[in-house]
Amino acid sequence: MSMKRIFVRGGLPRNIKGSVVAIGVFDGVHRGHQKVIGRAVAEARRLHLPSVVITFYPHPVEVLQPQKNFLYITTLERRLQLIESLGVDVCIVIAFNKEFAAQDPVRFIQDFLVRQLGVRKIVLGSDFQFGRKREGTLDLLKRLGRSSGFIVERVSILNSINTNIKSTFIKNLILEGDLKLLRRFLGRRYDFLGEIEHGEGRGRKLGYRTANFKKENVTILPSGIYFVRAKCVDAGVKTRSKTFFGLCYIGSKPTFKSKNATIILELHLLDLDACLYGQKILMEFFKKERDDIKFSDEKSLVSQIARDVKKARLFFKTSL
Repeated sequence: MSMKRIFVRGGLPRNIKGSVVAIGVFDGVHRGHQKVIGRAVAEARRLHLPSVVITFYPHPVEVLQPQKNFLYITTLERRLQLIESLGVDVCIVIAFNKEFAAQDPVRFIQDFLVRQLGVRKIVLGSDFQFGRKREGTLDLLKRLGRSSGFIVERVSILNSINTNIKSTFIKNLILEGDLKLLRRFLGRRYDFLGEIEHGEGRGRKLGYRTANFKKENVTILPSGIYFVRAKCVDAGVKTRSKTFFGLCYIGSKPTFKSKNATIILELHLLDLDACLYGQKILMEFFKKERDDIKFSDEKSLVSQIARDVKKARLFFKTSL
């Protein structure tokens, strides 16, 4: 049974009575988040109640501190996919804005959690606070819980080496390109979900067709060539739910002169030569093969791409 998604932009859902709720932004759904959500799912099953995750979009920092140029770990769509994979029954995405931020947390708890969701238990991460001036603390929830009939459980997000797994920590690992530690703390390979859009068509001219990803407001790995496994999430009938191996280029194409050079993501699939425009592709990153390089001419670039493709085929043949 698939997870029900509810997007709240002012009104409140009225069809959930009795629930176990996990609250948090959960950007990236790393192992700390998985621990919190997993606990809520387990308790919901024990109590024979629906499990509900409440998340927020945009991120509070993006709304309240726009000068910080906030970047996410994953897109919202990928966040919801990961939450659903944990067995959650319902995910409520609250549109975060300044009005919501100024809301009295007592009102949110009583009107939304108690009256609308009939919450029986709330599960939180160890550092979660919400509401006006971050007044929605664990102590406040426990106090209201005693009078409203719900209990609160705080879940530690420390791992076995006593590292506090936070989104900032994960972002730093992404910026450093540490795929090994990312896999450890994410509980999966680092991945990227994005939509394919039209590019310059240069890859086809060079003999290696590439799919260009639409720019997303997420933290990106360092420039270079990566070996990846790709899945066409919403592709056509011929490629639906199939996975392919390939190479992902991250960089600004230093070989080609450009006045407005920006970081791009391009995907070359080893065994698929199909039009992917408008489709969503999920890439799992296995290995960084090399850094981005400026070549003296197109011929040198094509020769290097041929070597990269050969190495990728050998890697996936011998490593999986």
